[in-house]
Amino acid sequence: MPRSFLFSLFFLAVSLTTAMAKADPTTSVRAVLFISPQCAPCQDLYSYLLPSLAEHYGDRLTLAQVDVTQPAGALIYQAAASSYGLGAWQGVPVAVVGKKALVGVDAIAAALGDGFDALSEATRWPDLPGLASLLPEGIRALKAQSVPVQRPSPPTSRYDLFMQDPIGNALAIVVLCCMVLVFAHVVVRLRRRTDSPQPIHPLHQKLLPWVMLVGAFVSVYTAYAALAHVAPLCGPVGDCSKVQSSEYAHLFGIPLGIFGIIGWATILVTWVLARRFSPQGGGWHWLPWAVALAGFLFSLRLTTLEPFVIGATCLWCISSALSMTAALWLLTGAVAR
Repeated sequence: MPRSFLFSLFFLAVSLTTAMAKADPTTSVRAVLFISPQCAPCQDLYSYLLPSLAEHYGDRLTLAQVDVTQPAGALIYQAAASSYGLGAWQGVPVAVVGKKALVGVDAIAAALGDGFDALSEATRWPDLPGLASLLPEGIRALKAQSVPVQRPSPPTSRYDLFMQDPIGNALAIVVLCCMVLVFAHVVVRLRRRTDSPQPIHPLHQKLLPWVMLVGAFVSVYTAYAALAHVAPLCGPVGDCSKVQSSEYAHLFGIPLGIFGIIGWATILVTWVLARRFSPQGGGWHWLPWAVALAGFLFSLRLTTLEPFVIGATCLWCISSALSMTAALWLLTGAVAR
């Protein structure tokens, strides 16, 4: 579960306690919740947030869901978007409460938690064309789905984490060992002394652009999956969705795929500059090699976290790590000259 959602639940628990102490028992709130069956945050909303609200407020809070994937629901959402200044559907739940439009789990938890008694204008349903005919079914469907989910307790040991995805995690460990061996060979090549510079193998020059292309493609796809909030395609081994939804798939709130795109673009530009404009002695070849080294170390860290901390392995991440390892090894030839 995303860390931000856990923070939302904690905030809701504290705010509900405060709100109940000063609650006005006459306050009644009605809200419309726009959802989609493919919306992952909506499922957490059903399982955690809505049952907590129902337990604390009971009949004082009435919610009705509207499915935006249905023609009638899509028309109502368009009317709400026009009235409340909303954009196109972004794949996150949207609640319309009185004169407010709440986008995302965090905003819904804050307004219906501590801000519940401030919603005095929300005693009536929003004035949206076509909504009245969907209210009875929307209320019933939401109550039927808002059932707390009993999730298994989290694993308590590294072994338990590893056994959540034994085949994928074993593959990650094999790749991790290969990365360490390749890095050791890179160090040996850099420390090796020769009487005369050795020419770069022509095959290495031909392979490097293809390696960069593969790595860039992986970064673009994982960045797209993260920004579009869609589950990445994954083969029979591993659990890409679990890795991509973990806290380690972002840095400063930015998907790692974005950093991957920047890294591969930097390697390409510096590699071209080093080949065409490097002064005598080839000193500029250190530039793409240094960027590849940084990418390799970051990939090494994520590959280590997958089997031992996350408990799942992403084949896209493995492909990215192998591409960066190959790029580092191929670039070492030019540096070692």
